[in-house]
Amino acid sequence: MSKQLNHKPAKSTPSSVGVLSADPRRTIQNIQSGLVTKAVVNELSRAMDFANAVGQNFAAVLPDLNEQTRIEIFSALACNASSKDRRSIMEHPLCPAEVAKNVEDYDTAKAEEAKSRKAERAAEREKKERAKFEELRRKFEGANAETDDAAAGE
Repeated sequence: MSKQLNHKPAKSTPSSVGVLSADPRRTIQNIQSGLVTKAVVNELSRAMDFANAVGQNFAAVLPDLNEQTRIEIFSALACNASSKDRRSIMEHPLCPAEVAKNVEDYDTAKAEEAKSRKAERAAEREKKERAKFEELRRKFEGANAETDDAAAGE
């Protein structure tokens, strides 16, 4: 591909901060509820126009890409897609076989990361429970010591 693309980044408006969501349904709800200004609607429209243009031209460009670029593109798309979309992406005739391995590696890494976070939370929870137990034990032993001293003094 010897063509170079001239891309100018869209200017973000201050009113759009926090209103546009990664979930298009949430963004539509914000628009319908009146939380979104005209500038944000225009920004959303530009984003949708871009997505439609990419979608319409993507299949035409794929055959011209080299194998490694196709692997990277299909892998990135499949890893970030829902399971239904992932299946559609990976079943595409131009999808290289290496993509399945990349997606499997990605899923394994995500599972290990989730397992690690879960273990960290469990360790924190156990530490807090142990601290609470020690605090209660000290209070109880302190109360027993006072009772024993009072009984010994009588």
